Amino acid sequence: MSYIGWTIHDWKQFHYSATPNESYALLANLLATQSPAPKDPAWISLASTDNLKHQWNVLQSRANKLDLPLYGVPVAIKDNIDVKGFETTAACSAYAYTPNEDATTVKYLRDAGAIIIGKTNLDQFATGLVGTRSPYGITPNTFNSDYVVGGSSAGSASVVARGIVPISLGTDTAGSGRVPAALNNIIGLKPTKGVFSTAGVVPACKSLDCVSIFSLNLQDAQVTFEVMAHEDGLNDEYSRPLPSNPLLKFPKVPTIGIPTNLEWYGETENPQLYTKAVGVFEQLGVKFVPVDISLLLELAKCLYEGPWVSERYTALKDFLATNPPEDTLDPTVAAIVRGGEKHSAATAFDYEYKRQGIIQKVKQQLKDIDVLIVPTAPLTPTIKQIQQEPVLINSYQGTYTNFVNLADLSALSIPAGFRNDGQPFGITLLSEKFNDYALLELACRYMKPYSSQVQSPKGHFYGCLRDKPVSGLGNELLPNVPKLNPNTHIKLAVVGAHLKGYQLHWQLEKVHASFIESTTTSPHYKLYALPKTGPIAKPGLRRVGDTDNGTSITVEVYYIPKETFGDFIAMVPEPLGIGSVELRSGEWIKSFICEEHGYKAPGTSDISSYGGWHNYQTHLIASQNKKPFNSVLVANRGEIAVRIIKTLKKLDIKAIAVYSDPDKYAKHVLLADVAIPLHGTSAAETYISLEKIIDAAKQSGAEAIIPGYGFLSENADFSDRCNKEGIVFVGPSGDAIRKLGLKHSAREIAEQAGVPLVPGSGLVKDAKEAKEIAAKLEYPVMVKSTAGGGGIGLQKVDSEADIERVFETVQHQGKSYFGDSGVFLERFVENARHVEIQMFGDGYGKAIALGERDCSLQRRNQKIIEETPAPNLPESTRIKMRQAAESLGSLMKYKCAGTVEFIYDERRDEFYFLEVNARLQVEHPITEMVTGLDLVEWMLYIAADDPPDFNQPITITGASMEARLYAENPVKDFMPSPGQLTEIKFPSWARIDGWAEKGTVISAEYDPTLAKIIVHGKDRNDALGKLRQALDETVVFGCVTNIDYLRSIANSSMFEQAKVATKVLDTYDYRPTAIEIINPGAYTTVQDYPGRKGYWHIGVPPSGCMDEYSFQVANRIVGNDKSAPGLEITLNGPKLLFHHNAVITVTGGQAEVDVNGISVNQWEPINIHRGDKLTIGKLSTGCRAYLAIRGGIDVTEYLGSRSTFALGNLGGHNGRVLKLGDVLFLGQPELASCTLAAPVSEPMTISPSLIPDYSSKIWNVAVTCGPHGSPDFFTTEAVTDFFSNTWKVHYNSNRFGIRLIGPKPTWARPDGGEAGLHPSNTHDYVYSLGAINFTGDEPVILTCDGPSLGGFVCEAVVAEAEMWKIGQVKPGDQIQFIPISYDTAKSLKKQQDTIIKQLCGDLPSIEGKQLKSPEDPVLYRFQVSENAPKVTYRQAGDRYILVEYGDNALDLNLSYRIHKLIEMVDEYHTTGIVEMSQGVRSVLIEYNDEVSQSQLLQTLISYEREIRFINKWKVKSRIIKLPMAFEDSKTLAAVTRYQETIRSSAPWLPNNVDFIANINGLKREDVRDLVYTARFLVLGLGDVFLGAPCAVPLDPRQRLLGTKYNPSRTYTPNGTVGIGGNYMCIYTMESPGGYQLVGRTVPIWDKLTLASHSGDKPWLLRPFDQVEFYPVDEETVDKYSEEMNAGKFTVDISETVFDHGQYLEWIQQHSQSIDQFQRSQGGDKLAEFNRLIQISNSELEQQVDKPQDTETFSENAELVYSEYSGRFWKSLVNVGDTVSVNQGLVVVEAMKTEMVVSAPRAGIVVKIYHTNGDMVDAGDLVVVLE
Repeated sequence: MSYIGWTIHDWKQFHYSATPNESYALLANLLATQSPAPKDPAWISLASTDNLKHQWNVLQSRANKLDLPLYGVPVAIKDNIDVKGFETTAACSAYAYTPNEDATTVKYLRDAGAIIIGKTNLDQFATGLVGTRSPYGITPNTFNSDYVVGGSSAGSASVVARGIVPISLGTDTAGSGRVPAALNNIIGLKPTKGVFSTAGVVPACKSLDCVSIFSLNLQDAQVTFEVMAHEDGLNDEYSRPLPSNPLLKFPKVPTIGIPTNLEWYGETENPQLYTKAVGVFEQLGVKFVPVDISLLLELAKCLYEGPWVSERYTALKDFLATNPPEDTLDPTVAAIVRGGEKHSAATAFDYEYKRQGIIQKVKQQLKDIDVLIVPTAPLTPTIKQIQQEPVLINSYQGTYTNFVNLADLSALSIPAGFRNDGQPFGITLLSEKFNDYALLELACRYMKPYSSQVQSPKGHFYGCLRDKPVSGLGNELLPNVPKLNPNTHIKLAVVGAHLKGYQLHWQLEKVHASFIESTTTSPHYKLYALPKTGPIAKPGLRRVGDTDNGTSITVEVYYIPKETFGDFIAMVPEPLGIGSVELRSGEWIKSFICEEHGYKAPGTSDISSYGGWHNYQTHLIASQNKKPFNSVLVANRGEIAVRIIKTLKKLDIKAIAVYSDPDKYAKHVLLADVAIPLHGTSAAETYISLEKIIDAAKQSGAEAIIPGYGFLSENADFSDRCNKEGIVFVGPSGDAIRKLGLKHSAREIAEQAGVPLVPGSGLVKDAKEAKEIAAKLEYPVMVKSTAGGGGIGLQKVDSEADIERVFETVQHQGKSYFGDSGVFLERFVENARHVEIQMFGDGYGKAIALGERDCSLQRRNQKIIEETPAPNLPESTRIKMRQAAESLGSLMKYKCAGTVEFIYDERRDEFYFLEVNARLQVEHPITEMVTGLDLVEWMLYIAADDPPDFNQPITITGASMEARLYAENPVKDFMPSPGQLTEIKFPSWARIDGWAEKGTVISAEYDPTLAKIIVHGKDRNDALGKLRQALDETVVFGCVTNIDYLRSIANSSMFEQAKVATKVLDTYDYRPTAIEIINPGAYTTVQDYPGRKGYWHIGVPPSGCMDEYSFQVANRIVGNDKSAPGLEITLNGPKLLFHHNAVITVTGGQAEVDVNGISVNQWEPINIHRGDKLTIGKLSTGCRAYLAIRGGIDVTEYLGSRSTFALGNLGGHNGRVLKLGDVLFLGQPELASCTLAAPVSEPMTISPSLIPDYSSKIWNVAVTCGPHGSPDFFTTEAVTDFFSNTWKVHYNSNRFGIRLIGPKPTWARPDGGEAGLHPSNTHDYVYSLGAINFTGDEPVILTCDGPSLGGFVCEAVVAEAEMWKIGQVKPGDQIQFIPISYDTAKSLKKQQDTIIKQLCGDLPSIEGKQLKSPEDPVLYRFQVSENAPKVTYRQAGDRYILVEYGDNALDLNLSYRIHKLIEMVDEYHTTGIVEMSQGVRSVLIEYNDEVSQSQLLQTLISYEREIRFINKWKVKSRIIKLPMAFEDSKTLAAVTRYQETIRSSAPWLPNNVDFIANINGLKREDVRDLVYTARFLVLGLGDVFLGAPCAVPLDPRQRLLGTKYNPSRTYTPNGTVGIGGNYMCIYTMESPGGYQLVGRTVPIWDKLTLASHSGDKPWLLRPFDQVEFYPVDEETVDKYSEEMNAGKFTVDISETVFDHGQYLEWIQQHSQSIDQFQRSQGGDKLAEFNRLIQISNSELEQQVDKPQDTETFSENAELVYSEYSGRFWKSLVNVGDTVSVNQGLVVVEAMKTEMVVSAPRAGIVVKIYHTNGDMVDAGDLVVVLE
């Protein structure tokens, strides 16, 4: 296949259709056909085969490779441009050097996918335009070898013109990128000076140098220009960015300058070709203007006459000073360069002044001209002519090129026909700087007619390829190039008068701004209306802290070109300025901000509550009234307090909140201007404490108190007290509240007002009278307490037999609950509806009704869904109701808001007075939605005696509905459901009146209302549709809510048809899609597959199912998607009640499974009906079973998974194991809020052959060898023993790891060196899942909840396909490890995956697949260079490679190298790499099936060759200062707990700080000072779990001797700070641990990302952060921890750069004391320390379990044995107790599960064999009964 003449497009199309091997083969063939000089003088050097393969491997590793603009395109680079892997010679062998990195332009090409084929010849040091000045030979013209190719970029032009490569790079100082193009019929793009970086280019004239592009066509030049045009100011002093809006095209009729005084130096044919080319432009309809170019020609002479020759000399003077061999220098070039030595600084200034003078004149001359057309070169010289006149002809050739860079012009050389001798001619288009894209577009216009006029037998062709005709498509430019680059524009958010439709929007239009979106800021801002100082009002935007009650402000976002941004800023008046603002997306962009004196100026108003300038302006227009009060206290909490505060903010009234202790961080507290604590928990202690509320009002200077509803809102005494204290009560008078609160007096008032009453009585004196009255009213009747409410003191009586008893009951309730025994009777209305009228009174006799609300949907008199207008209510009745309400209000001279409630008898179309609620109602928002009124605002103005117009017409528009979201469990009789909300989302388009947010803790102390979901529609059907949609989109997790119940009602035909009544929900058949936990089993959790992937590098384990095979098959059996969550059951299963029909299956270990007591089979689909009870009993084989339910279990997703990590309290159902009474809802994919995947297939049965055998007590488990093996770590004998022995599963095995009991290994080394005293120690690295990790001499298999980062070696890793077995082993089982190869492991996994997918076949077997002998886990070792560290690639399982750098020593250079490798993988999106997890001197790479082990290894080796080794590096860092209490009580208690329960004596006991001090020869105070003065550099995360840092003190003198606990602690408090030798760790959760504990800081794992510093990441730290501690006391750290948990603590974070060069200088300055310290840590001190630890370890090994007593008992004795292996936790009985059959006797803790040993029969306890902490094996005697 011939690639000659291929363009970029051709090469890419080939690669797209070919395999990678075929693509590489063609590139290799291209390379093989090329030869360097002297055979082909165009090439100085070519890539080696290894280099080409290396480049290809790196490219193939990139996941996005096919999207790269130059994917697999071969390119050539001029040999004065650095290319890593090639020598740079600049055509002088004596000058040659090997660069460490690519030139910037070459890097851009590689990043775009290009392959570097070789380096090309040039006029030495890029000095010349002829191509003959090179010791490597003369590069001939591609048309005729007698002619020159042109220079200096001779070779680059040649290889393009010959079609070897489609593009190449040259350089162009004086025309070297244009002249060769013209002489070879190709495109030569000389960019605007500085647009391409010249970093890595051997300078000619540094101030004028440009990298240039040669291409076959315009499109390839355009693509390459787009790739390389990036600012590089850090590396190139002359780099410049393209303008944000570069000119893309000239006008349709451009003005083109034609020189009037061209010099041709005797040439006669070329002028004719020039004239012909101009004629082509004439065909385009351009406007020609004659131009005298004398000034430009004069400027051109400066290049070789003046100081720019000196610049050439400056570039080479150091080299020339070495006296290089003269035979390596071109004599012409050497003479020119050395001639620059003579010019003085004065000469330089003279010529610069001259240049600037010419440029100023040229600017004026060309100001109205778009383009100047000049010949690229006047002559077409032969080589012989050049040899005869090497300088003169060269100078002629630069006539029209030398001035271009001096004049700062852009240039494009294009073909312009052929001479009679066949040689090509070219012209150049010149324009002002940065018009590069426009020149390409104009050339595109030209090439269309030109290509059709080419005089060639086969038509238009590229370069010298006459026999390869081409279409004109290659000269068509690509659309949308350049793409709008955010880096060249400024994103600006406008907030006030620049908004669309406002007075200053024209300013944005003037600077060519582009609208992007309308959005809001993050909720950390305040908006102010500034004092008006001119005709236009201005706002001020200010960012505030987390505790300053900021909010989100509406903004419009625009793109403004950078070059016009200054013009825009000039129009911004003070006190406004341009700063940065954070959008709700988290993005920071430019915006208007207000200076401090602006928002603090007199007359400035805080208008944040309006949410934006437009809303505020609308409010100003709508309301010209003065505000009713200056300050108002809100005597409430929750959603109504938030709702009221919003209106106070809108009215610019100071909002004062009160709060209980649990509400300290509640939303109403944060929104208020002032918040006053009430100090207490219960409502009685706080919100209904009249005295506390009054005191708060006085303290805050509140002018009024608004109570909302509930609490004190209808407390008459409170209303009176407010008036007495001179505080306005926003509500009715105390007298009105009393009269309306007593139902008998309320009836009397209603009767006086002419309001219809339900037939009934006055107060009834006794039961006898009640019986008589009831007979007259006719049954059924209602017996009511006159003071009752909330459903208390209210009962229906259906017959005479019950009337007296019920009367006495209600009378007693009234007296007990309300202090009033008054009772009256009313006729009961069947199927009654509750319709209420929203009424307002002005207090002086006027009243107005604002419409009605239907509140008939009630459960136990608690409203559920309300709507307005009331459905099925005749208009005449509606009017009568309103009139009745107004009459009542007027009669009473009622003041403020009130609700007149009626019973409506739909059958009779009659309504009766029910009661008056003398307050604002919960459901008031729906009235606001249809009227457009703010009822709270009305209340405030009425309370201030400034009521609105009561004569105004009230228009009802559309329909509105409200659903109340409660924290109550509808499945369990609406039991309150307190807890912390882990997720809560509402539809953005609906009105939500709420207070709960993610992280809110819902207290059991208060009302369960979380929010009201309110919608508005054009009519009832529209509103109902929107309500259903809103409910479907609502998401709440963390506590159970009634959302499913609300959805059920909203979707019912009953509600749709408005067949509502107050009792209709009493018989409503609610069918929750849920299951209820009747018995949770031993350890039952929600898990999914594949678990929480991608966070291993942070220390977040994947969790998920321990037996992935059984879990996946279970989902397949019920037809679920593979990701559907199910239940994992350990040892003993749960009992579940199904509230909905379901299809389930149980897989995994064998257990008794029954439905309603009837046994069912495992591994089969089972149909469950509503009300069925599923029982999963004790497992008889295996350790775990799995329950899959069709549709999955709907729990919230956390970090990409729904799996439970119980130790970390995250994921699954509330982050924990299931408990009695839990309710789990099932997936409902039809809901918008449900993100679970829908089932994918019908349920199915499977073949018995797919069911594993769990009965074996000896498990054969296949493993791969490594990452650590023999002879590095273990002896050969130890490895042999490891595989030849069986290993017993320890009782203390669980989801974190499977501990093993077996032979002690023999080690190949005496210790871990710098990493630790034990030979198992290594510097912390990241473990593989399934790794068999030796913690000392004891192996542990790390499983799905295990820690990721640690410091112990791993001998083998369980094959991924075999991990299911590890999930099924239980204490006492034995394991035989079988070594297999990587290929075998992958084959097993592939076979397993196929079985799961197809549900047929045989289970994969490892029989016969064992390796003959364990293999060396080291895949490859090498060292890139002498300076670079050695690299070891270790097999770490069948899905991981461990890359290890350097020796076993702490070296920050290694950490940086890891950082660079991770950075490269991120940049390249390397194919197959799933995650990179950083350790101290290693990185664990997880990969998937997109790449094999060998392929990834090759990629990593290729990457390693790309990483440059440097010792003085810089990396982004942050200094994070954290508070710490030294040796607080919780820290000390953890140590004491360890001493009491784990190990009574050890060197580090009883006090860790004393231990550290003693072994290091320090005092306690020294340790304390060290902790507070050290700065710790974070090297890795997940040391223990969840972002816990592995950090090292930067000062080597603070790296102490130390060791970790052995055995480790089982409990460490969250936030505890530990020291372990070199390293510091902060524990991020309550967890096991081994560090020596020194104190406690704030929690740094922000599970719900509540804090501002978290963003969307719960972890605080990242590698290369620097951590410092500052001292605080324990009370302060507790306070800060509480704030941190609420997301309110501000962490002190400073952005910085860690400069390793400066660090090394600091180390050098203190080297003497550092050396002294390090010497003191060795020798006798180290030996004594080692001895101490060895003695300690020996003592530990000698500890044995307590011996069993040998006793005899009577024949009646019952010996009770433990069924479980574990630790004796506690006894449930005492000796002498009488127990019954099945009564619990003792508790054994195994696998983090409490297992109860029960009495097999009744009897008396005579012996208990163990005490707390003893170890018990299965079968041990534990209790004796007589």
